[in-house]
This record gives sequence, structure tokens and C-alpha cells, in this order.
Amino acid sequence: MPVVKIAQGHAHSRYRQVAEQIKQAIHAGSLPPDTRLPSVRTLATQYGISLTTALKALRTLEDEHYAVAKPKSGFFVVSRKEYMQEGSVVAGQPRELAPLDEQTELHMAMVGENCRVRLDLANGDISLYPIKKLGLIMRQLGYSKPSLLGDMVKGTGYTPLKAEIVRRAVDYGCNINPDNILITNGCIEALSLSLRATVTAGDVVAVESPCYFVLLQMLRDLNLRVIEVDACKEGYVDSKKLVALFRENTVKVFVTLANINNPLGKSIPNEEKSYIARQADENGVIIIEDDIFGDTAFGEQRPFPMRAFSPHVILCSGFSKTVAPGIRIGWVHSNNYIRKIMSLKYTSSMGSPILSQATIGELLRNGGYDAHLRKLRYELASQIRKIRQTVLREFPEGTKVSEPEGGYVLWVEMPQKALNVRSLFIKARNVGIGIAPGHIFATDDRYDHCFRLNAGFGYNDDVEQAIVQLAQWCIQSLKES
Repeated sequence: MPVVKIAQGHAHSRYRQVAEQIKQAIHAGSLPPDTRLPSVRTLATQYGISLTTALKALRTLEDEHYAVAKPKSGFFVVSRKEYMQEGSVVAGQPRELAPLDEQTELHMAMVGENCRVRLDLANGDISLYPIKKLGLIMRQLGYSKPSLLGDMVKGTGYTPLKAEIVRRAVDYGCNINPDNILITNGCIEALSLSLRATVTAGDVVAVESPCYFVLLQMLRDLNLRVIEVDACKEGYVDSKKLVALFRENTVKVFVTLANINNPLGKSIPNEEKSYIARQADENGVIIIEDDIFGDTAFGEQRPFPMRAFSPHVILCSGFSKTVAPGIRIGWVHSNNYIRKIMSLKYTSSMGSPILSQATIGELLRNGGYDAHLRKLRYELASQIRKIRQTVLREFPEGTKVSEPEGGYVLWVEMPQKALNVRSLFIKARNVGIGIAPGHIFATDDRYDHCFRLNAGFGYNDDVEQAIVQLAQWCIQSLKES
């Protein structure tokens, strides 16, 4: 077998080059399904690499579902049967988003409306945020730089704020160009502009399931088709099912909350992020990433966004979940689509308030943001833990509650025979308790036994009694079934 020369470099790049060449042969049909791949020793000789590097190349192909290891037989190209099984369990055919039924539309409109016990939103009480410091900074800037308030809102954003975003991005693995950043009116506008720049009516978009209901509504308004990819048992998107869609050229865009997804509160591990990003690049899929909750992660290290693993990812974020819900300053970065995104921004809202941008920029620059984040994360982790313990204590056996790694919310899954969450939602609203019903997080009724709880408004007697009441209704329904 002839020796194949590959570029010299670190072992990491050499095993990757070998794996990529084999994948190209699989895609081209030169290595059909069920074909036995060269042995470790043969690969080492063929490519002029060590046995360790050759084995790592084969393990990489196995990890990425191109190959399967068979005991005492070696590695084989994944069979067509296995490949089809991998894809067929994703979500079937793309789903056209029908207009909301009257009940769902009503429920969505009610989420966020004033109520006695706030368990329905995904933000927190005003006491969680540095409101006084923001007010002081804003007053000082308004006095020292009145042009920030008086000038016309235009351009791509306040330059010092963009510089701070770039500086902080280095800490979470992203080297981004300030010229490719656009400041937006919250992360929601960043997402909307990114979608409008990359898709046209009828295109297919993949999303994580359960999916943030505002995103589903956004896709509906753009007349897009959607595939909801279920979460794996760990609570983040099933990468095997997702990548099967990429390889079949089924989807054009994948929208992800890779860090602290909403509503499950989980982050995709770095290895899986890298795998998904690489497969998207290889198969021409655009990734739009919503990283709005990344800074709320409870761990010692802020998780890397998927953008850290591919320069082609469109990264959206903002400060409404960390600084203050009413500040409405977001941003988007893209290497490939920023001109179109900027053009869409100009013809929709033109610009974002400069004084608010300058205020956030100064908070980031003077170190106040980091000190605030430490306090915010501590408070949220404590409040989530208390609410989770109460749900597990009060709800009937068989109830499951997510274990968030950050953010504000928990996902509660009641026993299958418990009352329909649509009824639970109305019962709760009638006594002043706000929850987010599970059915608005999907295009069908798959989450009619689930609901989302918010921990951002603290834990007190009212919150505890509200959870007890929800649990009692659930228990009563099981007795009657």
C-alpha cells in the first residue's frame, strides 16, 4: 500500500488530517458502508505516523459516527442501517409551523403579565441587579458627555463597548473582530436579524427541544419549517441525531443555546460543541448561537460558546439577563453575514441607544461587572437549589426536575397521568401564580405534562406555598385518574 504524505505538525493535527482524508473517501463512496478500514498498523505505515496517532484517528471516526469498532475485527465504515437509524429518530420530516391555536396564543400572552407569585419569567427581581451603580454611571456620562444622549442613534454601536465585548470574548475562547460586531436592541433582535440574514421562507431550521417559545414564534413569523431535536439524557441536544440531519442536508440553519439552554439549563460539553461545529462546517449548515445565559453559569469557568470552535458561527448575546432586564442592549458577531445583518438593522430599528451602550461599556471596563456576576451566580444557584428541593419534596413520586448549570429556570416533568399542564396553568393564574406551560416550548403536545419555573424572584413563604399548591393539584389529578 503506498505511503500517503501528510503535512508535518503536531500529533493533534496529524490524526485529524488522517481522519479527514478517510471521511472524504467515505463521502465520495470510495469506502462504502460496512467496509473494513485499514488496521492501526496499516494506517501508521500508510500515512507515516505513530501507532498512537493512527489509533486516535480511528477513534475520532468512531466518535463522529463515521466508523464502528467491532471486537477482534477492527474498525468498519458505519453501516447504512445504522446511519438511517441515526437519522430516522431525529424528528421525522420538517414541520411547518401552523398559526397558533387560540389557547396557546392566550397562554403565551399571559406569560409575563403581572401576577402575585412570579414563577413564569426567565429573569430576576430588581434586587439582583446593579441598578444603583448603573444609574450613577448613566448620570455621570449624561453630564460629562451630553452628546451620548443628544446625538442621533446610528451606526453599528458604541466603539468602547465593542472593545470591551472583544476583550471579554478572549476569556471564553473567542477571537472576534470589533468591526464584525453590531449592537442590537437586546439579544432577541440579534437573533431575529441573524435569521433574516440567513434564511428565506420555507427553509428548514433545527432547534433544541424543548425550545424557547419566543424563538419558535420567531420561526413561525418568518414562515420557516422546523425540526425539533430532542435532548439526550444529560439535558443538552442529542448531537448524534443533530449531525445525522446535517449529513442528510436536511437543515439550512441550526439555532442553539449551547450554554445554559432554556428551559433545561444545561450546557453542551466542549467536545460535543466542537463536534457539532465541525460537522456543520463540513456540511454547509449555518449555526446561530444564542449565548445570553453564558455569563450566568455557576461553575468556576465560564463555558465556551460554540463560536469558540468555529469562526463561522454567528454569535448573539446581550446584557438583559445579567445587568438588568430593562437595559435591552444585545449584540451579534458574524464573519460571513455581518454586512447583511447591519443592513437589516438599519432598515428596521436603525440603531440602539448610545447612552445605554456607554453605561454598559463603563461597567465592563471598571471591573464592576465581574464583581456583580459573582454575586448574581451565587444568588441564582441558591434560589434554584431551594425551589428544586421543594418541588421534589412536595410533588408526587415520578416527578422529574432539571438540575440547571446556570440561569434562572427549572424544568418540571410531572408523571404522565397527572393533569394537563394547560389546565394547571389556568388554575395557577386564577390564584395569582405564574408558570410557563410546557406546551408553548414545542410545536405539538409533547410537553403537556411539563412546565418551567423561574427562581429569579427569590425563595420565600409565598413561593413555597405556590409550589405546594401546584403539587396538590397534581396529586389530586392522579387520584382522580
